Amino acid sequence: MIELPRDGRPPRRASPWVRVLGSISLLGSLAPASCLRAPEPCVADLDEGDVVITEIRGPQDGTWGEWIELYNASGRALDLRGMRGTLERLKGSDIDGEAELTFLIRDALPVEPGAYVVLGTLPLHPTRLPAVDYSINADFRTEPEQVEASGGVIIPPASENADPRALFGSARLRLFACDRMIDSLAYIGLPPDGTLAFDGARPPDAEDNDELCAHWCTDLDSPPQPEWTGATGTPGTPGMPNPPCPAEPSCD
Repeated sequence: MIELPRDGRPPRRASPWVRVLGSISLLGSLAPASCLRAPEPCVADLDEGDVVITEIRGPQDGTWGEWIELYNASGRALDLRGMRGTLERLKGSDIDGEAELTFLIRDALPVEPGAYVVLGTLPLHPTRLPAVDYSINADFRTEPEQVEASGGVIIPPASENADPRALFGSARLRLFACDRMIDSLAYIGLPPDGTLAFDGARPPDAEDNDELCAHWCTDLDSPPQPEWTGATGTPGTPGMPNPPCPAEPSCD
C-alpha cells in the first residue's frame, strides 16, 4: 500500500459550509483532539487487504454528502465492527495545520464476500441517503470552540477549517483493525461532480488501488434506482461495481 508524498497539486477549493443541522447529533472539525465517544476494545477480525477502498465522494451539491465505499476482498463474510479509519490532510490541501478526522465502526456492519459497504458522513436517511450503509458522523473530531445549541446539536465555529468536509478534497485515507493497517489511499483532489472511483474493469485489490493515476478515474454514472428517488446530486455508483476507467491514465 504505497502512499503519495505529502505534496502535490492544490485541489479545487471547496465552498465554505457552515450551517446548523438539526438532525445531526455531532459534527466534526479538524483540530487534533480525542473522540467525543469513548473508544471500544478492538474486535475487528481483519487482515491486510481484506477490505479495499474503491470509491470516494467529496463535498458537492445535493443530498448525498461525503462517503467512502469499501469492498470485501477477503473471500469470507466480514463484520467491520471495530474497524477504525483516519483522514489526514496532505500538503497542498485547503486545510491548515496537521488536521485529521477519525472514525470507528461501533456497531455490527456485515458485508458478504465480493460485496460493497458505504460509509457516509451524514446521519442515515432512507430517501436522501439510500445507498449509505453506516454513518460515521458521530465520531468526527470537534473543536473546543464549538457551541452546543438546544437539543444537543453542535454548531461549528464560522471558519472554513470548521468544515470537516473540506479535508476530503486532498487526503490520506487509512483503515485499521487493531494495530494492523488494512488499506490506505492518498489522493490529490476529488472530482467536483461524481466520484473518484477505482477501475471497475479490475478486481478490487489493496495493492492495485495504490496506482492512483493508472487505476482511478471519475465516475459520473448514476444508474436509475427506485430507492434513489429522494436523493439529489451525482452519487456515482455507491454499493455497486464501478464502471471501467478509460485506457489513458487519469493524471501525469
